Parts: sequence; C-alpha cells; structure tokens
Amino acid sequence: MTTVSSAELVPELQHWFYEFVVNSEVNRYGVPAPADVDSDCVQLQTPNSFIEMLFNENYDKTTYEYLYTRDTTKGNWTYSVSLRLNLYPGAAVYYRLTRDGSGQNVFNLQSADFTMLDALLAYRTDGTAVTIAEIDATSSLTFDSTALVLYVNYDSLPTELSKLIYLYLDLKLYDRYSNYNNLITVSTSEPLESMYELLVIDEYFKFMSARNIDVSLQC
Repeated sequence: MTTVSSAELVPELQHWFYEFVVNSEVNRYGVPAPADVDSDCVQLQTPNSFIEMLFNENYDKTTYEYLYTRDTTKGNWTYSVSLRLNLYPGAAVYYRLTRDGSGQNVFNLQSADFTMLDALLAYRTDGTAVTIAEIDATSSLTFDSTALVLYVNYDSLPTELSKLIYLYLDLKLYDRYSNYNNLITVSTSEPLESMYELLVIDEYFKFMSARNIDVSLQC
C-alpha cells in the first residue's frame, strides 16, 4: 500500500484504530492510543469505509468504499483535524472518502485484497453463511458471492492485508489459528496492515482466554 505519512490524515483509520486500542484486551496498555478525531469528522465521511469494515464488528452496510480525494481546503477541516495537520503547514493533506467512483486508491489495494474484503463483507452481513474452501496453490483465489464460498490458499495470498483477513475469518468461522506464526509478523511496515494485525492478535488472545483448558494432573 501507499504509506500515509504523519502529515496526511485518513480520519477513518485514525478513529477506528483509536476505538480498537482503547477497547483492546491485549493491546490496551502495550500500544499507545492515538488521538481520536472529532466524531463529526468521521460522520462527515461516507459511512461505509472499508477501514470501518475491517475494525468494526458491528459494520452493517451492504457495500464498502475505498477511494479517497485530497482535501486541502483547510476551512473544511474540523478543529481536531486542523490542530494536528497544522503542525505540518506545508505538507498537510486530509483524505476524504468518496463514493462516486472518483478518487485515489490511497492504500494501493490489490485484486486479492478486494476478494478478501468481499468475503469479509459477507461475513459482517451474516457470520454463519460464509464458507472457506481450501484450494491448491495452482488454483485461483475467488469468492462466490452467491454461494458465499471463499476458495483460497493461504500460502498463495500475495498481500499482507489479504493474509490478515484470511486469518481473521479462519478464526471467526472455524476457531482455527494454525496458519499464524506468532514469532514472525505478517505485516512489515505499512500502517494499515500493522494496525489490523494487532486486531487479529487481539482476537486470538480473546479466543485462547475463553477456552476451558484442563490442566489437572492425570495419575
């Protein structure tokens, strides 16, 4: 994806990562919470951001948007946005989500990302309807939106985000976590993927904590 620098603000990412951190089970005290943006700043955006779909378990929209335009008109910025971005007066950029097909693919989402996002959207709509069908490495990643079947090979997924969405769905649908190596992170340096991996780790922690493990000694 394209790296969004500290002088550039995508309000949905700022807001939903803040919401995740302050409500996290395992990351609450390990990851400093970012400053939140004004709530009306997020509400002014098109509400069906793909970022919200990633982080919000209660996402209830039937579509998602991912294209952004650069808003350099400072008069449109809310107070908290201005407070942050005016620290970088020469480079400040505010990204506004669009829904008319215009705009920039700021996060450089790839075909595999869209396939996995479509599967995640179906899961958000009905958490019991989606099925994962494992395929061999030579077959193509596809999501059957009618049958709600995701045909996927984890090792063949080409992007960090697509891998992380798979790990999330595999845990949520089947209580499986064998594909995650907690010694090697999936994400490398990009903000979105690094933030989303923290959510995936949090989901693993909650799942493990909820298991009833018999540790009694057997004689």
